[in-house]
Amino acid sequence: MFKKGQVGTEVDKGPFIFTLIVLIGGAAVTVLLFAFGKGNGLAVFAGIMFSVITAAAAAVMFALLTDRAYIDGGKLYMSYLFKRKSVQIEEIGKITYKADVYTVFDKKNNKVGTLNAKLTSIGEVIFALDKAGVDFE
Repeated sequence: MFKKGQVGTEVDKGPFIFTLIVLIGGAAVTVLLFAFGKGNGLAVFAGIMFSVITAAAAAVMFALLTDRAYIDGGKLYMSYLFKRKSVQIEEIGKITYKADVYTVFDKKNNKVGTLNAKLTSIGEVIFALDKAGVDFE
């Protein structure tokens, strides 16, 4: 859906659309409850609960949009939330796989970053890295 680079992961359509509906719906219900529920304790409580749901949906949406990995110009980019790491493919020493996470190490065996194995199109990124001669353990 939102793809960056020639080889990269995408945002899943299903969770994106669901989270977007919950975010918009929660915000609309929150505004309506606070606008028309003045003086009603139950409406204020429901408004607070829907504002919590809206905040949670916003956090999930942000995580969905920032969790990505892509290869561009011979460089592997990995990002999640506020962390963004990149490494030249030639400088990758090995990649390990454990518990649905690919961990990328450089030639000095220092951890560079991680890739979520559950991302859509992660197979394309892994295939491109394997084709470039990266060692997998």
